[in-house]
Amino acid sequence: MKRILTAVAVLLGVCATALAQGGYQVRGVVVDSMGPVIGATVMQVGTTNGTSTGLDGDFTLNVPNASVQIEISCMGYASQVFTAGNVPAVITLLEDTEFLEDVVVIGYGTVKKSDLTGSVATVKADEINKGVITTPADLLRGKSAGVVVTSGSGMPGSGATVRIRGGASLNASNDPLYIIDGLPVSNDGISGMSDPLSSINPEDIESFTVLKDASATAIYGSRASNGVIVITTKKGARNATGMPHIAVDLTSSVNTIAKYQDVLTGDEMRSLIAQRVADGKIAPAALAALGTENTDWQRQIYHAAPTVDANVSVNGNVNAGKAFSLPYRVSGGFTTQNGTLKGSKMNRATAAINLSPSFLDKHLTVNLNGKYTFAKNWYANQGAIGSALRYDPTPAHFRRQRSRPERLPHLENGKRRREYHGNLQPCGNPE
Repeated sequence: MKRILTAVAVLLGVCATALAQGGYQVRGVVVDSMGPVIGATVMQVGTTNGTSTGLDGDFTLNVPNASVQIEISCMGYASQVFTAGNVPAVITLLEDTEFLEDVVVIGYGTVKKSDLTGSVATVKADEINKGVITTPADLLRGKSAGVVVTSGSGMPGSGATVRIRGGASLNASNDPLYIIDGLPVSNDGISGMSDPLSSINPEDIESFTVLKDASATAIYGSRASNGVIVITTKKGARNATGMPHIAVDLTSSVNTIAKYQDVLTGDEMRSLIAQRVADGKIAPAALAALGTENTDWQRQIYHAAPTVDANVSVNGNVNAGKAFSLPYRVSGGFTTQNGTLKGSKMNRATAAINLSPSFLDKHLTVNLNGKYTFAKNWYANQGAIGSALRYDPTPAHFRRQRSRPERLPHLENGKRRREYHGNLQPCGNPE
């Protein structure tokens, strides 16, 4: 009798298990605008019964009956809920832009912004400063709390100083670590460039991500002790059509000196010397040595300085929507910036190419970046700024000379060369 009862109990258990497993089966494929979504979660609401989509976005889930709730979710997409009997064969997920703003990509994974213990600030392309920007450091100015960008000498091509939450050392470098498209750039900069950022065309930058505290050292090592600035450049759009998109940008500006130092004019100088002679404080010969002109030496060393920035880019996608696609972006730019101090100038030419081909039905993506920068700087003698305040304003600043042109030495790229400058010759004794 006991054997019969045991056999009946086992039979009932097997039947119950078979009934539970054979209740209702849900099948489908999860896709987005680009194709199948791999690793999307398909769960029975309120339970731990669930599965994930495979390489083709397909899934199979057994549920008790057709009336239970099924939720399909994936990071970066809006979740969707269906009853088991109404799950469509193809479920299309839509990007959740609000959710994406709360996701931060760090060196070893992706976390929600609410779960991130470090301080991170992101400045996107539509938030950066507008206008004629010749160095990427100017794009960050005033855009992130705790990041102080101090301009250099003001000469064309001079580098800016970037400090994240102040300096940390009296002797060592306090510069942050720059990561450009995943490639760390040495804090020592690039030979011939004022700073590492000078090698990038500001028009090619898509976003800045600033890692402000010491937690960045867990990702990038001790070089990140002064903070990290992660720069992402623009790439070809995967949702672009086969028709290339061409963008041309031309910006120009003129810099001038807003205010000059208040110094004596020639007339004021002669009046002062005449008063001193009348008082017997200096010899009458001093008045005879003065010229008859009113020369403002500050206006002789400064001038209106135009700046022109021209950029062109081509963006498109080859074989868009097919198993093999090639998003691309090719750009070029030229910047010429004159300094307000005569003799200072900077020319820069840049070129960049970005290829992001996808293989194996978009299961394999490769990013290829290439950048070229050519910069040439002319540095003026800044000692002329202080000398212009001390020069005698009474001599004429130029006189005509018809015998031969004056050959004036100039300093270019560390090498002295001689060059004709018309038939104007400085005269008088500025000392």
